[in-house]
Amino acid sequence: MKNTSLFLTLIVSAALVVSCGPGKYNQETYAPEESGLNVMKITDESTTSVFAPKVFSSLVGDFASSTFAGSKKERMFWATPRLLAVSPEGDQIAFLSDVNKQRNIMTKRTALQGAATQRTFRNVYDFSWGMDDNLYYADFTNVTDVLIASTNAYSGSLIRQLTNNNEDYSPVLTEDGSLLFFTRVDNSGPSIWSLNLKTGALTSCARGYSPAIVPGDNNKFLCVRNSTKGTSEIWLIDYMIGQETLILSDPSRGYSNPVLSPDGQWILCQGNAKSNISRKMNLDIFAVKIDGTQCIQLTYHPAEDCCPAWSADGKSVYFLSARANKKNMYNVWKMRFM
Repeated sequence: MKNTSLFLTLIVSAALVVSCGPGKYNQETYAPEESGLNVMKITDESTTSVFAPKVFSSLVGDFASSTFAGSKKERMFWATPRLLAVSPEGDQIAFLSDVNKQRNIMTKRTALQGAATQRTFRNVYDFSWGMDDNLYYADFTNVTDVLIASTNAYSGSLIRQLTNNNEDYSPVLTEDGSLLFFTRVDNSGPSIWSLNLKTGALTSCARGYSPAIVPGDNNKFLCVRNSTKGTSEIWLIDYMIGQETLILSDPSRGYSNPVLSPDGQWILCQGNAKSNISRKMNLDIFAVKIDGTQCIQLTYHPAEDCCPAWSADGKSVYFLSARANKKNMYNVWKMRFM
C-alpha cells in the first residue's frame, strides 16, 4: 500500500487542487470558479430526462441497508452508479433516462443538437459502453434479481443475459473484449468478479466495487473500497499476482466511480467537497494521476456533479450535473481537461 506525501499543483486556471492519498493532508488551495467557456451543456432537460441519483436521498435508500454500506450510511453517500458512457469512437454518449416508469439507456450524438434514441427496454441500474460497441448493464427489471446483460449500442434489439446471480452490478469490458469485470454482492459484501466471455469461466478477483478497466492489461482494474473510517477510496488491483495499491484516500471525503484515461495516465472520479458558494457538501469531479501523486478538483459548482467519463481522445470530460436549471434536473455536460 502506498503512503506517499502528495504535492499541490495548480495546472489549469479553473481547477481546485487538493492533497490526496493516504498520507497527511495539507491546506486546500482555491482557484476561480469554472469558466463558462470551459463547460458546455450537451443535453436539454426540456426534451430529454437524464436520470441521476439524488445523492443525499435516493442513494441512502438504495444502499444504506445493503452490504455495500455496512453499518454506516455515510459510506455510500458518494458512490453513485456508473450512469454515463462515451462510445469508443467518441461520437456518441449514453445515459439513463426515465422512460415509461423505467430507467433505460439512451444514446445521443456528442454534437450539441440531435435527439436521443432509446436502446434498452428494461430497468437498468448502471452500465458501460464496451469496445465491441455493446452496452453492458445491470438489469433490475425483476426487482428480486439484478443480473448482467448486454445489447448492441446501435440497434438495441437482442438482449444477451450474461450472469444468473441476483446481485450483479457495474459491468465493464476489457479493451480486447475477452473479459467482463463486474461487482457481485453476497453475504460477505461486494467483490469484483471476472467473466470470460468465450469460456463462461467466472473468477473472484478481489473485494471492492465499481471496477474500471486498465487499457492493455487484463490483469489489472481500478475499484472502490470503503475504509474503516467510512469513506470510499480508489484502489488499483493486479489480481493475478495479488498486488493491491491504494491510489486515492482522504479521511474527510470519499471518492468513487473511477475511470482511467485512454493513455492510462489519469483517473477521473467523483468526490464530496464543500461548495464555496453554498458552503454545503456536494459531489464534484476530480482527476488524479495513476500513481496517486497529484489530485485536481475539476468542478466546484454548488450543484451535484457526478459520473465522469473520458472523451475518446482524453482531452475532454463528460459528466452529469444538476447545474444551470431551477428544477434541479440533471443534464450531460462537457468540459476541457487539458
